[in-house]
Amino acid sequence: MQDVQEIGRRISQRNIPKMNLFPMQPDTTEQPHTTNILSLTTIPTNTSTNEKIQEKWTFLHSIDAMCQVDEASITRVMSDEQLDGLLLQPFEKPILWRNFAERHPLHGIPSSISDFLRELGQLGIEKLEAHNYAREDTNDNLYLDEIVRHFEAPPETCPPLNFLDIRNLILSRVPVHVNKVDLLRLAQRRKAGSAGKGRPLKVLRDYADHEFFLLSSRHSISPLHVDTAGQLTYIVGISGCKTWYLPRRFTAEKCEILATYGSSTPETYHDGWVKVDIMPGDLLIMPPGCPHAVFTPEHALTFGGNFYTLPHLGSSLRVLALQAQFNFVFSNESITERDYENFLVMLEAYKDEMDLQQMGSVASSGIAWGITNQHKTRKEVSNICARGQGFGKLQAKLRVLIWEIHIKGEAKLP
Repeated sequence: MQDVQEIGRRISQRNIPKMNLFPMQPDTTEQPHTTNILSLTTIPTNTSTNEKIQEKWTFLHSIDAMCQVDEASITRVMSDEQLDGLLLQPFEKPILWRNFAERHPLHGIPSSISDFLRELGQLGIEKLEAHNYAREDTNDNLYLDEIVRHFEAPPETCPPLNFLDIRNLILSRVPVHVNKVDLLRLAQRRKAGSAGKGRPLKVLRDYADHEFFLLSSRHSISPLHVDTAGQLTYIVGISGCKTWYLPRRFTAEKCEILATYGSSTPETYHDGWVKVDIMPGDLLIMPPGCPHAVFTPEHALTFGGNFYTLPHLGSSLRVLALQAQFNFVFSNESITERDYENFLVMLEAYKDEMDLQQMGSVASSGIAWGITNQHKTRKEVSNICARGQGFGKLQAKLRVLIWEIHIKGEAKLP
């Protein structure tokens, strides 16, 4: 582990803001049309003498130079039926639906940055957390009037700020296609019995949903990372443009390379990269553990969320195990107790409803959790120890559930 720490390049950790719990008022502004080309973004030259800024731009130019125009790296969809079908599979390629919001508008979501900030002010939001890569790897609290002035000023006069995970827990705008397959949401509802019993539906959403806004100013850069806890991620463009850098051939090996070398080494990935511009109305969905970097060529506002699916549950468990081992170079968020509890809820709810392929995927994820054919009993499995990872009791429960699904799968084989 020490060797990995020496070669790994740290991803800056961010604290998820908890202050931004607000509803959105209806807005019927039509989303503009977008191009059918994957990316039109050209990376400019940066002349800053700031060492931290130079480091980020060196990375950006490096990964951009490795990009190829490769439509085969992305799965495009144009209909509800296509997207529904893909989400019922363990898909590997990121999914892109241009102009998604024309058919599925985000009613209630402001359609511009100024409207968004004005809405926050009307709702009494005073501060947001911002990340500025030109400074130390910490978040700053900025007052809303400071943020308004930042986005009103000429872009070239302002530092690049990322306002990450501005959470929206009251007015849900999860795409209907995601709602149908969101395993955690379904498992929580099944556990509660109904919205009228036990905990209210709002509390269930707090557990099951992670809807957020990403507000970024011009030339913000997020180096390579994986979204936390093995989640799938969807992003919908609202205003401006954000450019996603994605592996041309996404495999589990790409996660392991990120875990080994960290966030600033795109040259360690064979097959290169593809870049995709997310414009207003576009939808992007990434599978679990998909390494990605993001550049903001102009001020941008996007809406998104995280979720799990049954076909990808085994993949999510593998990514979770990798993050537990290499957290500091793997993701820009840390695994929480809630993440482990969510997996326990999903496995308990669906362990008897998996088909053999799903069982095989979940059971084989046990390898990443240290389960071998030498572990014959629940006690032996629960006694597996992974030092230095934390959450030992929750990990033990998770391993036992994975092992039980392995045993169930073996019993179903002819």
